[in-house]
Amino acid sequence: MLLDELRIEPTAGEALERLRRAHRSSGTRFPPEDSPFGTLFVDLTHRCNMACRNCYIPVRELPDLPVEWLYGVLRRLPRRTRIRLAGAEPTVRRDLPEIIARVRALGHIPVLLTNGLKLGRRSYVAELKSAGLRTIHYSANGGLRDELYEAIDGMPCADRKREGLENAIAERMNVTVGMILVPGVNDFHLPEFLGWMLARGVRDIHFRSVGATGRHMEGKPFTLDDLEDRLREALPPRSPALRMTAEGGSSRDYRLGKVGIQLTQWPDLGSRERGRVTPEAMVEPMFESILSNEFHY
Repeated sequence: MLLDELRIEPTAGEALERLRRAHRSSGTRFPPEDSPFGTLFVDLTHRCNMACRNCYIPVRELPDLPVEWLYGVLRRLPRRTRIRLAGAEPTVRRDLPEIIARVRALGHIPVLLTNGLKLGRRSYVAELKSAGLRTIHYSANGGLRDELYEAIDGMPCADRKREGLENAIAERMNVTVGMILVPGVNDFHLPEFLGWMLARGVRDIHFRSVGATGRHMEGKPFTLDDLEDRLREALPPRSPALRMTAEGGSSRDYRLGKVGIQLTQWPDLGSRERGRVTPEAMVEPMFESILSNEFHY
């Protein structure tokens, strides 16, 4: 029987040992003191309150990351870094407000990556803000429709998603809305959802293709050109001109008036901007790490 089934929490040392045994090195890694990354992902937990059909971390039986160990790693970073608190789903951790406060106290910038279900309570969003959170990356693959969430994320949760997003906006968080576009499934909904977001003042939007790693939906994913075509077709009438501001190997950045829109053909390999903290107290490129650890960590 698993420890989780017995409701017995492993000690910090036991948890780290289990995480280290599960983890596979990407082959490129740095000690924290030499980190080249401006952003680091931290997998606070492998637990989740959803079972999405697209998930690059589908492993669920591993223990939560010990936070005092994490703070020791963050103290060693050479510069102020954006720390993306991720999971599976980080809001399942009861100590998330304390983690946010400690990350801020250590001189770094906490950023929450969430499916948003728990943000349906505005008091919880306010608690996270009081702890020092200012930026949320919010997953909304089904936009405004239950049937799309059920098809992509395995749960009809449009109302809860919308409430969480509106609470984050109401608390004046810097919100980035992310949406995986699946050909023939949710791309038709893009005009409706984009118009809704623009009307509510969302200033940062990311659309990306399905990544063929971990648990994912089969089929040919959109290319960058496909994504740009869908975006241009979805623009509301009389909207500002869409202009590209940057282009990399797997992403394109645009401005639509005051709104930033990024398109990404997943994964974004070769980046020295985004890294990941590993259980060996090292940092390595984010997407290379994800590919190396498929169904392991």
